[in-house]
Order: sequence, then C-alpha cells, then structure tokens
Amino acid sequence: MTEKELDLELLRKGMLFRNMTDEEIRQTVAAMAPHRARYPKRTSVAQDGDLFPEIGIILSGSLHLEHVDSNGNNNLLYVLNPGDAVGELNAVGRYRLHASISTEEPTEILYLSVDQLLRRNVLTAPTQIRFLQNLTLAVAQKGQYLTRKLEDSVRRTMRDKVQDYLSAQYHKGGDKRTFSIPLNRQEMADFLFADRSALSYELCKMRDEGLLQFDRSRFELRVEMPITEDEPDPNDE
Repeated sequence: MTEKELDLELLRKGMLFRNMTDEEIRQTVAAMAPHRARYPKRTSVAQDGDLFPEIGIILSGSLHLEHVDSNGNNNLLYVLNPGDAVGELNAVGRYRLHASISTEEPTEILYLSVDQLLRRNVLTAPTQIRFLQNLTLAVAQKGQYLTRKLEDSVRRTMRDKVQDYLSAQYHKGGDKRTFSIPLNRQEMADFLFADRSALSYELCKMRDEGLLQFDRSRFELRVEMPITEDEPDPNDE
C-alpha cells in the first residue's frame, strides 16, 4: 500500500493510531498484512456467528452492527463511520461475532491482521508497544460502550433513553440545539432497544410538552428539554 493510498489523518481519527508519527503508522500498517475491500450499499459484511480475524477500519461509507434476539427483535448496537474501527474484540480474542455487520452506503474497509503483532515480533519494540497500548485502550472503549448500552437496555424508561440519545447527538454536534441524527425512526428504535410505536408515542408526547420539535431525522431541543451532561472519554486527547 503506497503512501498516497494511506490516509494518515483518517487513521489518526481513531484510537488505534493516536500519538503515532507518520512513519510509525506506515510501518504498523505495512506489518499487518493490509488489504482493502469495497462493499455496495446495504450489503452484508459479516454475519452473527462468523469469525472476524482482522480489525477493519472504515475508510468511507458507514456500517451498522445489529443483533437479532430470540424473539426476532432487531437491536442496533453500533453505527460506525469513516475512521472508526470494527472487530477489535473479535480479532484480539478470536471470538465469533455476536452481531451482523452491514453497510448503509457504499463502503470501503481497510483490514489489518492483529495476529501479526500479537503473536509475531514484526516491528521494532517502541512502535509495536505504542500500537498495542492504543489497541488495549480501543478494546477498553468498546467494553465501556457495551456496558452503557446494557444499562440503557435494562434500567431506563423510554424517555430516559430518548433523552440520553438526543443529548449525545447534541454534544456531538457542538452543543447546538438543532441537529440531524444519522438514523431513521426504525433505526433509532432498534438502537434504543425499543418498539417503534412506543418510541414515536414518546417523541410526540415530548413534543406536545414543549420539550422538542422534530421533522424526520431533524430535531430541535427546546430550553425545557433536559440534556444529559457530556461524559468525556479520559483517553481522548
């Protein structure tokens, strides 16, 4: 893979290559048997139960990670965008997927073999240690995210789920009270582990109470709308 093909700034957006020089990134990627794959819109990348032996970094497009429970309910676990990584837990632990991965638009993924670094000494020590430190933090971030998703699914009311989700979108948008979310109504319900009709009912109720306005994926939070305090990641710099 040539330097022209490697988007160093995009790779730095994620945890895996933070605080690494251009040369360290090039060396690390080259040592991990890199290869790219392109997928059309709404195409399956991997299925629940598959092995996922490599870490994937999204170069363009977006991915949804979804799990269908025993009752046939679809639960949206992740929405991943350019710069995000997928499969860290599976590649490191050699676990099978417990979610299906699909594209939401034409998507390109850079695959990297973590086995090359975990089980073979293919880099000079400082570079390898730096990447593995970042990989450890990336795995910890995924664990923290899944813990919060579990809390949302088992302990919170519909209003709490909606409030927390919209608060997170508010903070991502630079603390602007008018913003668009990346999900349609069914996808939002799947992400919140909720029934779509129950979600729509709660949104309409919050609108009627003057807490928010919405038009499809565009939302405006009113002054009365409670906003959950942002919880910054201590590992982000």
